[in-house]
Amino acid sequence: MRQLICLFCLLSSVFTASAQRTPDSNLGEVTAKADIREEKYCRGYGGLFTVSLSLNIEVLNSSRTPVYLLWPMVPWEGKVASSIGDAESGHFLYDQTASHYPQNAIRFDRLKIEPGKKVTVQSGYDLIARHDPAFPLPKSVSAGTYALVLVLRPEEEPPSQIQGSDTVESITTDPFVIDVPTHPKLVGCDAGAKGR
Repeated sequence: MRQLICLFCLLSSVFTASAQRTPDSNLGEVTAKADIREEKYCRGYGGLFTVSLSLNIEVLNSSRTPVYLLWPMVPWEGKVASSIGDAESGHFLYDQTASHYPQNAIRFDRLKIEPGKKVTVQSGYDLIARHDPAFPLPKSVSAGTYALVLVLRPEEEPPSQIQGSDTVESITTDPFVIDVPTHPKLVGCDAGAKGR
Protein backbone atom coordinates (compact mmCIF):
# COMPACT_ATOMS: atom_id res chain seq x y z
CA MET A 1 0.00 0.00 0.00
CA ARG A 2 2.82 2.39 0.91
CA GLN A 3 4.52 1.61 -2.43
CA LEU A 4 1.27 2.37 -4.29
CA ILE A 5 0.94 5.73 -2.51
CA CYS A 6 4.57 6.62 -3.34
CA LEU A 7 4.00 5.69 -7.00
CA PHE A 8 0.88 7.88 -7.08
CA CYS A 9 2.83 10.80 -5.57
CA LEU A 10 5.64 10.35 -8.09
CA LEU A 11 3.23 10.31 -11.04
CA SER A 12 1.45 13.36 -9.66
CA SER A 13 4.77 15.22 -9.40
CA VAL A 14 5.68 14.33 -13.00
CA PHE A 15 2.27 15.44 -14.24
CA THR A 16 2.46 18.70 -12.31
CA ALA A 17 5.95 19.49 -13.66
CA SER A 18 4.80 18.69 -17.18
CA ALA A 19 1.74 20.89 -16.82
CA GLN A 20 3.88 23.77 -15.58
CA ARG A 21 6.06 23.56 -18.66
CA THR A 22 3.19 23.36 -21.14
CA PRO A 23 2.48 27.12 -21.48
CA ASP A 24 6.13 27.76 -22.39
CA SER A 25 6.54 24.76 -24.70
CA ASN A 26 5.81 26.76 -27.87
CA LEU A 27 8.65 29.16 -27.08
CA GLY A 28 11.10 26.30 -27.59
CA GLU A 29 10.02 26.24 -31.23
CA VAL A 30 11.12 29.82 -31.84
CA THR A 31 14.52 30.06 -33.53
CA ALA A 32 16.72 32.97 -34.59
CA LYS A 33 19.20 33.31 -37.44
CA ALA A 34 21.58 36.25 -37.77
CA ASP A 35 22.72 37.70 -41.08
CA ILE A 36 25.55 40.25 -41.25
CA ARG A 37 24.23 43.37 -42.95
CA GLU A 38 27.45 45.35 -42.55
CA GLU A 39 30.88 44.64 -41.07
CA LYS A 40 33.26 47.48 -40.21
CA TYR A 41 36.70 47.55 -38.63
CA CYS A 42 37.09 50.45 -36.25
CA ARG A 43 40.41 51.98 -35.24
CA GLY A 44 41.59 51.18 -31.75
CA TYR A 45 44.67 51.66 -29.59
CA GLY A 46 47.70 49.57 -28.73
CA GLY A 47 47.47 47.11 -31.60
CA LEU A 48 43.72 46.57 -31.23
CA PHE A 49 40.68 47.28 -33.39
CA THR A 50 36.95 46.58 -33.18
CA VAL A 51 34.96 44.31 -35.49
CA SER A 52 31.61 46.11 -35.62
CA LEU A 53 28.67 44.06 -36.91
CA SER A 54 25.28 45.33 -38.05
CA LEU A 55 22.85 42.42 -38.06
CA ASN A 56 19.50 41.35 -39.41
CA ILE A 57 18.01 38.76 -37.06
CA GLU A 58 15.28 36.53 -38.48
CA VAL A 59 13.02 35.07 -35.79
CA LEU A 60 10.94 32.07 -36.92
CA ASN A 61 7.92 30.62 -35.12
CA SER A 62 7.75 26.88 -35.90
CA SER A 63 4.97 26.19 -33.39
CA ARG A 64 1.25 25.81 -34.08
CA THR A 65 0.18 28.91 -32.18
CA PRO A 66 1.09 32.61 -32.37
CA VAL A 67 3.88 33.97 -30.18
CA TYR A 68 4.91 37.52 -29.38
CA LEU A 69 8.47 38.76 -29.59
CA LEU A 70 9.29 41.41 -27.02
CA TRP A 71 11.33 44.12 -28.71
CA PRO A 72 13.77 45.85 -28.45
CA MET A 73 16.39 43.48 -27.12
CA VAL A 74 20.16 43.85 -26.91
CA PRO A 75 22.99 41.29 -26.93
CA TRP A 76 23.61 40.30 -23.32
CA GLU A 77 26.09 37.57 -24.16
CA GLY A 78 28.33 36.76 -27.11
CA LYS A 79 29.91 33.31 -27.46
CA VAL A 80 32.86 32.88 -29.83
CA ALA A 81 33.89 29.49 -31.23
CA SER A 82 36.52 28.30 -33.70
CA SER A 83 33.89 26.87 -36.04
CA ILE A 84 30.17 26.27 -36.51
CA GLY A 85 30.69 22.66 -35.42
CA ASP A 86 32.38 23.70 -32.19
CA ALA A 87 29.61 26.21 -31.47
CA GLU A 88 26.90 23.62 -32.10
CA SER A 89 28.61 21.21 -29.70
CA GLY A 90 29.00 23.91 -27.05
CA HIS A 91 32.78 24.33 -27.29
CA PHE A 92 33.57 28.04 -27.18
CA LEU A 93 36.83 29.94 -27.08
CA TYR A 94 35.25 32.47 -24.75
CA ASP A 95 32.00 34.19 -23.92
CA GLN A 96 31.50 37.85 -23.15
CA THR A 97 28.67 39.19 -21.00
CA ALA A 98 27.85 42.88 -21.41
CA SER A 99 26.54 45.32 -18.82
CA HIS A 100 23.68 47.57 -19.84
CA TYR A 101 22.54 50.78 -18.20
CA PRO A 102 19.67 52.34 -20.18
CA GLN A 103 19.60 56.12 -19.95
CA ASN A 104 15.92 56.49 -20.80
CA ALA A 105 12.75 54.48 -20.28
CA ILE A 106 12.30 51.82 -22.97
CA ARG A 107 9.07 51.48 -24.90
CA PHE A 108 8.54 47.81 -25.66
CA ASP A 109 6.59 46.35 -28.57
CA ARG A 110 5.10 42.86 -28.77
CA LEU A 111 5.71 41.70 -32.33
CA LYS A 112 3.19 39.01 -33.25
CA ILE A 113 4.61 36.02 -35.13
CA GLU A 114 2.00 33.70 -36.62
CA PRO A 115 2.65 29.94 -36.84
CA GLY A 116 5.17 29.21 -39.58
CA LYS A 117 5.93 32.91 -40.04
CA LYS A 118 8.95 35.04 -39.20
CA VAL A 119 9.90 38.61 -38.42
CA THR A 120 13.21 40.33 -39.04
CA VAL A 121 14.66 42.74 -36.49
CA GLN A 122 17.95 44.61 -36.44
CA SER A 123 20.72 44.56 -33.89
CA GLY A 124 24.49 44.78 -33.71
CA TYR A 125 27.54 43.47 -31.92
CA ASP A 126 31.20 44.43 -31.47
CA LEU A 127 34.22 42.17 -30.96
CA ILE A 128 37.68 43.28 -29.87
CA ALA A 129 40.36 42.11 -32.32
CA ARG A 130 44.17 42.01 -32.27
CA HIS A 131 46.50 42.90 -35.15
CA ASP A 132 49.15 40.69 -33.57
CA PRO A 133 47.89 37.17 -32.75
CA ALA A 134 50.51 36.91 -29.99
CA PHE A 135 49.24 40.01 -28.21
CA PRO A 136 48.10 38.79 -24.74
CA LEU A 137 44.52 40.06 -24.49
CA PRO A 138 41.85 37.65 -23.21
CA LYS A 139 38.43 37.58 -24.85
CA SER A 140 39.58 38.94 -28.18
CA VAL A 141 40.13 37.52 -31.68
CA SER A 142 42.88 37.73 -34.27
CA ALA A 143 42.69 37.24 -38.04
CA GLY A 144 40.68 34.15 -38.96
CA THR A 145 37.20 32.68 -39.29
CA TYR A 146 35.00 32.21 -36.24
CA ALA A 147 31.46 31.27 -35.27
CA LEU A 148 29.42 33.61 -33.09
CA VAL A 149 26.31 32.93 -30.99
CA LEU A 150 24.38 35.85 -29.48
CA VAL A 151 21.95 35.80 -26.57
CA LEU A 152 19.56 38.76 -26.68
CA ARG A 153 17.37 40.04 -23.86
CA PRO A 154 15.54 43.26 -22.98
CA GLU A 155 17.83 45.98 -21.66
CA GLU A 156 15.55 46.44 -18.64
CA GLU A 157 12.76 44.49 -16.96
CA PRO A 158 9.63 44.79 -19.14
CA PRO A 159 6.28 45.75 -17.55
CA SER A 160 4.41 42.76 -16.16
CA GLN A 161 1.33 43.45 -18.30
CA ILE A 162 3.23 42.63 -21.51
CA GLN A 163 4.85 39.47 -20.16
CA GLY A 164 3.26 36.06 -20.52
CA SER A 165 3.70 32.43 -21.48
CA ASP A 166 3.29 33.34 -25.17
CA THR A 167 5.88 36.13 -25.05
CA VAL A 168 9.48 35.58 -26.14
CA GLU A 169 11.72 37.53 -23.75
CA SER A 170 15.06 36.02 -24.78
CA ILE A 171 16.44 34.70 -28.05
CA THR A 172 19.63 32.83 -28.85
CA THR A 173 20.85 32.91 -32.42
CA ASP A 174 22.06 29.92 -34.35
CA PRO A 175 25.85 30.06 -34.81
CA PHE A 176 26.91 32.30 -37.70
CA VAL A 177 30.26 32.88 -39.36
CA ILE A 178 32.40 36.00 -39.00
CA ASP A 179 35.65 36.63 -40.88
CA VAL A 180 38.39 38.80 -39.41
CA PRO A 181 40.85 39.86 -42.14
CA THR A 182 44.62 39.96 -41.66
CA HIS A 183 44.83 43.53 -42.98
CA PRO A 184 41.48 45.19 -42.24
CA LYS A 185 40.62 48.58 -43.72
CA LEU A 186 40.21 50.63 -40.55
CA VAL A 187 37.67 53.43 -40.25
CA GLY A 188 36.62 55.80 -37.51
CA CYS A 189 33.54 54.70 -35.59
CA ASP A 190 31.40 56.61 -33.10
CA ALA A 191 31.57 54.94 -29.69
CA GLY A 192 28.23 53.42 -28.75
CA ALA A 193 26.64 54.37 -32.07
CA LYS A 194 24.60 51.18 -32.06
CA GLY A 195 23.72 51.32 -28.40
CA ARG A 196 25.74 48.27 -27.42
